[in-house]
Amino acid sequence: MFLTEGSVLQYLLDRRFADLESVVDGSFYVGNLSRRNRNFRVVCGPRQYFLKQPKSWDAPSRRSLEQEAALYWQSKTDPRFQPLKILMPESYGYDPVHSVLTLEYLPGQTNLRSLEGRFHKSVARMAGAAMGAFHRDMRTASDPAILPRRKPWYLSIHRAGGKEEEQGSKGQREVVRVIQRPIEFGRALESLSGGWREETAVHGDWKLENCLLSQDARRIQVIDWEFANWGDPFEDVGTMLQSYWGFWVRSPAQYSLEQIRPALWAFLEGYAEADGRDPDEIASRAMPYAAARMLQTAYEAVDQEEKLNAAAVCLLQASLNILKRPQWALGEILGGGRT
Repeated sequence: MFLTEGSVLQYLLDRRFADLESVVDGSFYVGNLSRRNRNFRVVCGPRQYFLKQPKSWDAPSRRSLEQEAALYWQSKTDPRFQPLKILMPESYGYDPVHSVLTLEYLPGQTNLRSLEGRFHKSVARMAGAAMGAFHRDMRTASDPAILPRRKPWYLSIHRAGGKEEEQGSKGQREVVRVIQRPIEFGRALESLSGGWREETAVHGDWKLENCLLSQDARRIQVIDWEFANWGDPFEDVGTMLQSYWGFWVRSPAQYSLEQIRPALWAFLEGYAEADGRDPDEIASRAMPYAAARMLQTAYEAVDQEEKLNAAAVCLLQASLNILKRPQWALGEILGGGRT
């Protein structure tokens, strides 16, 4: 059964998460927040839920949600996963029959992409510290079996015959073809893949949209853990960096590097303080990952498109420029030093 706005109430009634009194008194509400998955916000009197279900009933889609549900369970039952508890919303359970994950909805929290002060140094430093502490503390988990070992798919997108070559929209297939043409893309991605280090648990999609700032602006929580794996922490760092400077790449007339750069360094410094590394070393290692992650962002930008759009073209060009000259990019994007 696929959930819809009309069927959510009956589903929650059957699982005793809702009651008819809230419907009668007008305090029941369902909002559709679907993106990659079927997502619903539910208000039931004083309780609020976030329901998550795959859009497609294929094995990979269901498996990714099962892995996310397992991670929530581990955070409650396995002491090694305690660092996750402060980052995750509460989980109320997973329904394997219908592949539905029921989570706490976090009212009053704002994702960092939508935040008016998204480039404030204090917010960026807090985000960096949250990520750094997570990577640091999860290293002691001793490569738990619950987390798969996998490299991000964008590191192999240049290889002919990959799944992204035949799947997706026409625009996405064009993105793959563009990546496969310049030899520089393939060389850079092969080099990055060869240097991959399995060091700790990583989120796999740690970007501004998935970071929620609490109402009192003192805490950051992270959502969408379905791609969590045991891998290289600089995948997460790079994803977050490109999430910040993606505003500039897509809309340089509206967002300047000078406006964004202080947030980039504040994020790196927050991460460094938590994880015990040097910010310049972090920047150097993360820059190629950030460039490679832009390929995935370009792919996602044409999810429903028949051809490349302006955003995808800008992202692809910026990614190639950075991958070809990562040291130049450090100076160009980060300014060669802290601000």
